[in-house]
Amino acid sequence: MSPISEIRCALTSEQEALSDLHRRSSYVWEEDRIQLQAHPDALGVAWKAIVDGRVRVAAGADGRLLGFSVWAQATDGVCELDDLFVEPELMRQCIGRALVQDVAQRALLAGYRHLTVVAHPRNFAFYESVGFVTGEPVSTRFGPATRLRRALG
Repeated sequence: MSPISEIRCALTSEQEALSDLHRRSSYVWEEDRIQLQAHPDALGVAWKAIVDGRVRVAAGADGRLLGFSVWAQATDGVCELDDLFVEPELMRQCIGRALVQDVAQRALLAGYRHLTVVAHPRNFAFYESVGFVTGEPVSTRFGPATRLRRALG
């Protein structure tokens, strides 16, 4: 049974809590900690993304923030999943899956034909399990990654 009570748009008053969640979730990967400590600006949730309604949160019945997603508009019918983070102790409880599905449904209703995400190979199995297929390699400030794509509709 999922601990999610609702998925909704983030509130600006939740920015700090979401940024803290982002940090906790990112630090799960020990091999990434040195780079993240060297680039603290890579962590956090942008106030503008919240105001624009592009940050969606999964909340529990008690209001606790369990995870969040951030999406960005792209061109040519493509919507980009910019961020997807879940509280570390709640990983593998379908929260990430529910957030991806939420973004996919909203993107489809907005007229997008595809959803993309840039991911590290360690995350491919998860993204493939929610309908993404491996695409082209891309460069990020932290090294090589891959853009995955999911058809909508």
